[in-house]
Amino acid sequence: MHKPPALVLALFALTACKPDEDYKNQPVPQEPTPTTIPTKPMPAKSKKVLTPEELGTCKLSATGAVTKEQTTQGGRAATNVSYWMKEDERKGLTGVDGFAVTCHGPDIRFSLVPSGKKDGMPFKPKKYELAKGTGDANVLVVFGKATLDGVTGTVDVTAFDARHIAGTINIRGKLVPGGGAVTLTGSFDLVCPGFGACES
Repeated sequence: MHKPPALVLALFALTACKPDEDYKNQPVPQEPTPTTIPTKPMPAKSKKVLTPEELGTCKLSATGAVTKEQTTQGGRAATNVSYWMKEDERKGLTGVDGFAVTCHGPDIRFSLVPSGKKDGMPFKPKKYELAKGTGDANVLVVFGKATLDGVTGTVDVTAFDARHIAGTINIRGKLVPGGGAVTLTGSFDLVCPGFGACES
C-alpha cells in the first residue's frame, strides 16, 4: 500500500530524532568516589626519663658561724615550677605563678620560694634582691635546728627556660639561736624533671 508523502516524512523525522532524545535521557555519569585510606594517629612522643645525674645539681658553701659544703641533686624534690606544668598538673598549686628552688641535704636546707607578689617571679632570668624578708622572693635557710635570720643578698637566676633553671646564690644572715653571722654562697643548675610543659 502506498503511504502518503506527508506520513513518510513524519516517520523519517521521528526516526532521525530518536537517538538524540535517547542521549538526553541517559543519566549523567558519576565521578568515581575516591577511597580514603584510614591513617593511624601518630603515637605521642614519650618524654625521656632522666637519671638523677642528668637532673642537675645544687652546690652550697657556708662560712662563718657554720662551715659546711654540700652538693644535692635535682629532681621533683628540688624544683617546683608552675611554668613547667600543664593545666591539669597545676590543679594542686595555690597562689601566683612562680617557682621554688629547693636544695635540701643533711647539713644545709636552702629554699627559694615565691613571696606571693603577682608577677614577682617571671619565666625569665632575673636577679632577686633580698632585704630582710622583702622582695619578689623569699629565702629560707636551715642548719640543723638553727635558721638564718635577717637574710640579705642576692639569688641571681641567670638561665630559665622550658629545659632548666640555673643561677648563683650569695646571701648572709645571723644564726638563730646562736647569733653568729653566716654567709651562704653557691650555684644551681636544675633540669626540668618531666613535667608536661618541659622540653628536653
